[in-house]
Amino acid sequence: MRTLHTAILVLFILPCLGTGYSGSQSRFTSIVSFGDSYADTGNLVRWADPVLPPLPFSNLPYGQTFFGHPTGRISDGRLVLDFIADALGLPFVPPYLGNEKNFTAGVNFAVAGALALNLTYLQGQNLTLSPPIRHSLDDQLVWFQKLKPSLCSGQGANCFGSTLFVMGEFGGNDYLSFLLSNRTVEQTGAYVPIIVDSISRGVERLIQRGAKHIVVVDIFPVGCLPGVLTVLASTDKADYDRHGCLAGVERLVSRYHNSLLRRRIKALRSKYPHAMIISAEYYRPFIAFLHEPSHFGLNRSTTLFSCCGAGGPPYNFNSSSACGQPGVMACARPSEALQWDGFHLTDAANRLIANGWFHGPYADPPIMHVVAH
Repeated sequence: MRTLHTAILVLFILPCLGTGYSGSQSRFTSIVSFGDSYADTGNLVRWADPVLPPLPFSNLPYGQTFFGHPTGRISDGRLVLDFIADALGLPFVPPYLGNEKNFTAGVNFAVAGALALNLTYLQGQNLTLSPPIRHSLDDQLVWFQKLKPSLCSGQGANCFGSTLFVMGEFGGNDYLSFLLSNRTVEQTGAYVPIIVDSISRGVERLIQRGAKHIVVVDIFPVGCLPGVLTVLASTDKADYDRHGCLAGVERLVSRYHNSLLRRRIKALRSKYPHAMIISAEYYRPFIAFLHEPSHFGLNRSTTLFSCCGAGGPPYNFNSSSACGQPGVMACARPSEALQWDGFHLTDAANRLIANGWFHGPYADPPIMHVVAH
């Protein structure tokens, strides 16, 4: 309990101090990012496909808090990646599919809805994937390989010596695809080793292609998301933990995934001692927010409540009236909310998590320590 309270105190104080690096120069001059909607800074919304209807997160109130307009980020404002870039003194990482073609300060391959597993494999499991366009880690690595010659032009063998790679998170969409396709929690949990293996192979491919510093991110508590709590609602109180999350999903999916991922990271560190692999967490800070929300300036009564949504208590989530659709409003104080739209976090929560990655205690080692040494 003392460790939790210490972590809470650190994360509560740090936003007041700011995240920026105070040294004369950061060792990182660029960021290369891979992931899903927790990291996508605008790739999916720029994916031209006339068959698909307009995406809800192309509309306000997405982006209202910081940018004042939608940017393709699935939040009311910034993502963790944005805060990390700012802390390193770098511009926000431009999406690969965006208008920016100068990627000297970084590039973001993350796509909302991206999967850790190959799309063909998942389709073979008789899953209904929605929306129809799906993207995988493998696809993002192909994009990276295509862009690598221009990223490394004239830089020689040490091309990525001052680049911070960010891998993830990955896995959340895979588990949601299973859980929302009427698979049991036990059936879903059986895929954890396959999904973690895919992420581990992705990290290894980056190291083999020259990555020296890689942040590998775990998954959020899937069973604590308003969208999942609504769809998988149970009448049995024993199915919920003390925070109101679905206990089985947390035990057999989220915590299992993160435990296995930590083991894979340990093995990769031993195999590639020249690479600095940073293990970063969504899970523990999220649980800390649920445990003591007031310590972080969050509203205790709405930690499992979608700030932007419809349907009212207990979760304010309705897939037929999603955030960004006509008539769906955001809550009055997003700065006090943890959850934005049923599956994603607010600008305020992302800032707190970024502080935990940059200064600790939710990254091993903290990014700041790598910068300073």
